[in-house]
Parts: sequence; structure tokens; C-alpha cells
Amino acid sequence: MKAYINLFILLLGVGVTAQTTSIPDQNFEQHLINQGIDSDGVINGQVLTSDIASVLTLSLNQVSDLTGLEDFTALETLEIRDAAQFQNNNNITLDLTANVNLEKVEIWTYQGLTNLDLTGLVNLEELWVMEGQDDVETIYVEEIDLSNNPNIKVVRTGYLQYLEQINLQNGNNINTLDMEIYLENTAARPICLKVDDATAATNNNAPYNSWAMSGIIPNFYDQGVCTLAVETKNKTEIALYPNPVQNTFQIQSSEEINEVNIFTVAGKKVARFASQQNYDISQLPSGIYFVKIKSNVGEDVKRVIKK
Repeated sequence: MKAYINLFILLLGVGVTAQTTSIPDQNFEQHLINQGIDSDGVINGQVLTSDIASVLTLSLNQVSDLTGLEDFTALETLEIRDAAQFQNNNNITLDLTANVNLEKVEIWTYQGLTNLDLTGLVNLEELWVMEGQDDVETIYVEEIDLSNNPNIKVVRTGYLQYLEQINLQNGNNINTLDMEIYLENTAARPICLKVDDATAATNNNAPYNSWAMSGIIPNFYDQGVCTLAVETKNKTEIALYPNPVQNTFQIQSSEEINEVNIFTVAGKKVARFASQQNYDISQLPSGIYFVKIKSNVGEDVKRVIKK
């Protein structure tokens, strides 16, 4: 009898001390189950921390809440794709500082993303921050700071219409001979690049003469602020109601509206309107859409649900 009691106490102790990580987003946990990572195979808002501690590669699709990602401490490759239709906040900071072993990060259409914190990721070599389409705005990142990432070799962005500067002043430019900086834009445009030696970069001297760049007109600087007058789009403050929409919606704005376009979550344009009082989308199937509103001072994108 004493042996059974001791065994029961031992098992009870194991259950109590097993550490778990909160995963409140059901899509996130379902991805872990599908990939055989969540060992209990049940969506219950948590996963054993031991299940995720050794995961090296993670791909997430349509995950709005990334709580729990910080415990993937061994992670080397991370892809976050098509989270756009689930975000309601236009001031999101994606903090990856706990994932210290990351070597490659890909972010696609993460609606509302304003800041990206990669501080201390000394192994990071490749960063992708991509807007999936050139006529949809969901990412509002103005600066990519890679000053704490000495091994960065590839920076690729797609249609980031608010991006003004990339900070590459990491103290290791002299050893970075194969840097690739690609900006997929409709046309090459000016970008401020902070580097270790702006004079050498401007004069196309080593190591900068070996750097490959596309879609970018670089303005190099190494101290102070960038003096380049970078043309960026102003974001129009607007309100759209009702939302969800049965048939029609209205737009309230302090600025004059010039044009309204409706896009699917895949980026396909399905409707276009001139400025008017009511916008009729009764012909569209039920689902989630992006409403891109252009005014005389800028533009903004709103997420709308069609009943």
C-alpha cells in the first residue's frame, strides 16, 4: 500500500510541475497539432513548454494572436503568413527578442504591423517583410532596425509604402560582402540607409561596392538624421460604419474622399466607387474584405465584414 501511495504522489508531482505555455489563438494551436508539436492533440489554450522548446522551424497562417511564440526559444526559421484579415489594431509591435536563435524571418501581410523588434538576434541572416500586393496596404512599418543584427545578409521587402529607412549600422559592415537589399516596388524609390561608413558607401567603396540592391535609391548616412526628403503617404483618419455590413456602408472623414476600392483578402479588386454617401456591396459574397479609401491627402485601409 505504501508503494502505491508513493507512486501516486510521484505522478501527482509530475502533473503539478509540468510547465505549460499559453496559446490562446486556436489557429496557432491547430497549426501545432497539425505539425505534431502539441503532444496532447487537443485545442485547450496551452501546450507543454517541453513540446515547443526544441522546435527549429515554424510556419503560421492566419494567426492573429502570437502569444506563446516567445517560448519557442530554439526557433531558427519563422514564417508568419496572411494574418491580415484578423487584425483590428493598427499599431502592432511584433517582438521577437525572446527568439534568440532566429536565422530567418518572413512576415507576409500582417495587418496593422507598425514596429518590428529584432534586438539581440545576433544569428539573424535573412529578413522578409512583404505586403502581398502592390495595391493593398496592411503594413505601416516606417523603419527596419537591424543595428543589433551583425550577421544580416538579406533584406527583402515587398510594397512597403510607408518604409522610409533601414538601419544597418551594426559595426560589422566591413565583413558583410554579400549583402542583398531588395525593395519590390512599382518603381525604385529613395530610402535612407544608415551604415557604418556613409562616405565609403556613397563613394561605392568596399564593402558596399559588393552589396546588391534592387528597387532602391539609397541615401547613405552614419550619424544624425537622414536628410533625404522621403515622400511618404499620409494616412487618412476615417471611420467606416456599420461594420459588419448587410448591404451598404458609409465613410466618415474630415478629408474629401476621391476613390474607394474593395479588395478580397487575397488582394483581388472586386469593386470601385467614386465618392458617394452610401457604398453598396450587396452583390458581394459574405466574407472579409479590405476597403481602401483614397483622399486628397492620403489613404487608409479598413477591414470590413460582409454578412
